[in-house]
Parts: sequence; C-alpha cells; structure tokens
Amino acid sequence: MAWYKDKWLWLILALGAALKTAAFCYVYFCNPLGEQVLIFPDSLTYVYPAQTWLAYGQFWETVSAAPLLLRTPGYPVFLAGVQVLFGNLTWAVAAVQNVLSLALAVAVYLCACEVAGRRAARIAAALTVASVLYFSLSFAVLSEMVCVFLLAWFVYFVLRFLQTQRARELLCAALLLSAAVYVRPAAYYFCAVAGVALIYLRKSAWKKIVLFFCFPLVLCLGAWQLRNHVVSGYGGFSTVNAYNLYFWNADFVAAQQGISIPQAHAQLAENLPADFAQLPAREQVKTYRRLARPWLVDGSDYKAVRAPKWALKTLLGTNFVHTSRLLLGTPADEQEVSFRMLNQRHIVHANYVNAPLEKGLLAVSFASVAAVVLLAVTGGWLLWRRRRESAVFLMVYVLYFWGIGSVFFGAYARFRAPFEFVLCILAGTAVAQGLKNLESLRKRVN
Repeated sequence: MAWYKDKWLWLILALGAALKTAAFCYVYFCNPLGEQVLIFPDSLTYVYPAQTWLAYGQFWETVSAAPLLLRTPGYPVFLAGVQVLFGNLTWAVAAVQNVLSLALAVAVYLCACEVAGRRAARIAAALTVASVLYFSLSFAVLSEMVCVFLLAWFVYFVLRFLQTQRARELLCAALLLSAAVYVRPAAYYFCAVAGVALIYLRKSAWKKIVLFFCFPLVLCLGAWQLRNHVVSGYGGFSTVNAYNLYFWNADFVAAQQGISIPQAHAQLAENLPADFAQLPAREQVKTYRRLARPWLVDGSDYKAVRAPKWALKTLLGTNFVHTSRLLLGTPADEQEVSFRMLNQRHIVHANYVNAPLEKGLLAVSFASVAAVVLLAVTGGWLLWRRRRESAVFLMVYVLYFWGIGSVFFGAYARFRAPFEFVLCILAGTAVAQGLKNLESLRKRVN
C-alpha cells in the first residue's frame, strides 16, 4: 500500500495539524510576549542577510556590508522566500515551519516503513508530531527545523539506496545533504562521514557512490567555497567553526578566573587584536585558531570531565526555557534569554520552574524525551539484528550529530534536533515489536 493511502497516517497528520493550529493561534493571540517569543539572539544573523539579498542581491554579514562568511545562505534564502510570499519574517516563518514539521513526519514515516514496517512507521510519525522539541523549534526564527526537514529526507533516500542501490536515490541524498549543509554548516563534515559509511556498507557500489553522491556534494558545496574565495580570499565553507573554537572556551575561562560566563565571553572578545575587524577573513580565522590553541590545551582536562554532562544535556534536554515562554508566557529580558538558552552550564534553569504549571510542563517534557530515548535504544538493538546495514548508518548518523552537539558548555536540547527524528524511528520500531509480542502472547493464552 502506498504511503498516501494509509488512513492512520492522515489521521496522525490531521491531529497534528489541529494541535499546531491551536497552538499557533494561542501564541499569536494570547501570548503576552508577542512576536518576541519567536526571536533569538541568533535570529538577526539570518534575517539581515536575507534582507540584503532581497534588497541588493548580495548576502552581507550582520549589520554591515561585509560578505557573509559566518553564516551560510540556506536559511536566509528560506526567510527571503517567506518574506516575498507572505510579507512577514516572524509569524509567517513560524507558520511555514509548522507545516514543515508535519512534512517531517511524512519523511519519518517513510524511513520507518523502509526499515521496520508500517506499524512502526505510524508510531514513529506520531512521536515526531508529538515531539516537544520540534514543537518549540517550529516557533523560532532559527535554522533547525528547515535543516531537520532536509536531513530527514536525506536519510530516507540513503535507506532506500541501501535496499535498491539505484543511482537516483544517491543523487537525491546528495542534493538534500548539500541543502542541509547550506542551512546549517554543522552538517558539513558529515558529508565525508556519510561517503565513507556508504562505501563501507556497499563496497560493490563504490564507483556509483563516488559518482552520484560524493561528486555532487563536492560540486554543490564547492560553489559556495569558491564564492567565499572570490569575495574575501577565504576558501572555507564558513568561519563559524573558527569562531566557535575560540569562544567555546568561555566556560573554562570563567571557571579559571572565577568570573561569570558573560564576563569571560567579553574578555575573550577583548583579547582579539584591536584591528581584528579590519583583517581579511583568512587572517581572522587564523587568529581565532591561534588564540584558541592555548585555551584548548589548558582546558582539555576540564572539558573531558564535563563532556558526559554536556552529552546528557543534548540527549535529554527539554528546551524548557523556550517552551515555557511559548506556552506560559514566562517573562525574561533578551540578554537573560540569550545566556540561559545558549550559554549555560546548568542542566535545569531552576528559577524558570516555580509554579505548579511550570513544574508539570517540565515533568511532561522530560518524561516524553526520556521515554523516546529509552525506546530508541531498544529499537536500535532490534534493528541491528534485522537490518544491520541500516542500523549501522543510523547509528553513525546519530553519533555524529550527538557528538558535535555535545562538545561545549552550551550543549542543550536544540542540538538534538538533527537526530531526534531518528530516535523516533527507532522508538517506533521498539513499540511496534512490543505490540506484536503482546498480540502473540494473547493468542497463545486464548
């Protein structure tokens, strides 16, 4: 049966659409924070390039006329498209991203159906629609939902290729992964990881993988790197890695000197050369790396001890600060939101959990995340026994994005977004098998 003939899937999507519409109306009409609830400190770094592209045909760095290098053009292009179609860059973005979250459930359904059957697919789609994380990120002018949407369809075409070994699946996967990298460069290095994994899993088709997967990726991503070299002399895909390599030391600096993280961040900024802003992009990247090196060496033990906690924050985080602002209108000034959402060492922001309603929301959010994670572990084991090649690829995928989302003190639920849908697929596999076992037991009893 074709996926679009599955009445259960349409029921799940209809219920999801109804809930999301109700939530959107509530946030739009009733939330006292207004459209500010959709805005994050990072939002301007995407909105400004979108505006300059519409106005001047060029992507510029935030509040400047310098070529865009820190961010990549994928999400600004998405924002510009929404602006042209709807004349709005806040509520319209949230509306479109909520639609994408439903389309994400379709991709998850197809992935799960591919590896575990239709019942698992229905459950996985329902878990995706019910995801607290994806719900909250749909109401944020941030690049996660667009990137996750692209990555989910990339995973689907890879799983299809592992079964069919057709070139068209590889090409679709390459184009979707390229688009995801343009939206969030965190996926950049996964291109090489995916290529190696595919060749390992399908050694007999290595020529096809090189021609229809690796080569298109090089062409697509190389185009932006060529642009960067032409406009700035810097041939990398983005300067964000060098920037983060330096400023991610703020927690170690704060602990070493007994100051707050905002103060440490300011100190790191002050340590940059006085003429740093005037340096060519290539020299800025070299400066970031040179200055980061001693902090990375000195802070290696500090970070190694704390890495497990950061990994748990990414895996089990609830994105509660944003969710509580969306549903409860929890007030906070923008600077506080910035450091609480993006730059915190604490696992739970206790001063956001006061009233019974807030405690209940946190409890429900955490319980849903923990349940999916635990079920996903079981589902991964089941898939390993049945479809080892698919299980290996999904495991590599999860470990990559979990790893890069857990390497610094700001690790939290937002960085689980690229792989939570895979957890839903695996959890759906586990639940479907559990239901099958119960049915078998009931038949034996009867």
